[in-house]
Amino acid sequence: MTAPKIETSGVSRREFLRATALVGGGLLLASYLEPAAAAAEVGTRLAPAEPALGAYIRIAPDGIITIIGKNPEVGQGMKTTLPMLIAEELDADWKNVRVEQGDLDPKNFPGQTVGGSGATPGNWMSMRRVGAGGRAMLVAAAAQQWGVPASECSTEKGVVKHSSGKTLSYGALASTAATLTPPDLATIPLKDPKTFTIIGQKVRGVDTKSIVMGKPLYGIDVTLPGMLYAHYVKAPVFGAKVKSANVAEILKQPGIKHAFVLEGTPQLAGLVGGVAIVSDNWWLAKQAREKLVVEWEAHPTSQQSSDGFAKQAAAFASQPAQRNLRKDGDVDAALKAGAKTAQGSYYYPFIAHAPLEPQNTTA
Repeated sequence: MTAPKIETSGVSRREFLRATALVGGGLLLASYLEPAAAAAEVGTRLAPAEPALGAYIRIAPDGIITIIGKNPEVGQGMKTTLPMLIAEELDADWKNVRVEQGDLDPKNFPGQTVGGSGATPGNWMSMRRVGAGGRAMLVAAAAQQWGVPASECSTEKGVVKHSSGKTLSYGALASTAATLTPPDLATIPLKDPKTFTIIGQKVRGVDTKSIVMGKPLYGIDVTLPGMLYAHYVKAPVFGAKVKSANVAEILKQPGIKHAFVLEGTPQLAGLVGGVAIVSDNWWLAKQAREKLVVEWEAHPTSQQSSDGFAKQAAAFASQPAQRNLRKDGDVDAALKAGAKTAQGSYYYPFIAHAPLEPQNTTA
């Protein structure tokens, strides 16, 4: 399974923290990575009143912190992981954090992709900087209210503390913090990993309870007005195209709106050929699918198998290495000098690397 390209963005001086007051008081924080050509538009496009403002953090007067998980959640845990990175640097109390799934918004949430295990390393710095920027604003708000230098203040679990012993909760500071000039995220110091209290800890997934209770969470649960449902039937042999299909017969079935053959894209990493059956009712589409008869063209991938790949791997293993990702010491010499050596070969079957939920999309 070819994974989509993961966009990883470095942090520069053009990554800003934006703030605006929420209804009833509160703090709204967002992170942006602006290209140089768009810098002139920042003042108007990111105006506080703009409803499309890409916010990651909301802090309510009661101290409840809502963090947006920007990446899709398909069972890999990103809806929990990325908010943890923000909460850590924000110095939030995790029990007061609530997580919401972000909408598709590539302008304000860059890199909203899944695949290749890149979400954590790709967002490691940027998400932490979002949290660190929020913490800096809250500290500045407390220092202003107390009339003391920010250097005399520290944070811990949703509270700003002064060296004199005075404290203020994030909820109490949110409205004041929203009126301050946002800092440049690239200049905010990040925590020493030795002081982490959230990152690296065992944290229950934010959706675990909903999953256990069977609540709607996944892409297949989406419903929209006038939505149609499609079954897309692909070849049992990857990449094979349709030779013939009884689509005329399928179109006569109850509730079927469309039935047609798709050739697919030339690249196998794109849409592979198949037959689409479309209805305004999922069950009717499924019933029609059971009457579909497809003959598939022959394709070279039909010769591929788990046994074949295992034999090919064994043949490669007997040859000199084609390339080295890393080389430490002299392995061959060490093995020859060993009093006893053990050798083993391990294989796994040719299977799809796919999520457990039914694969689906909403267009």
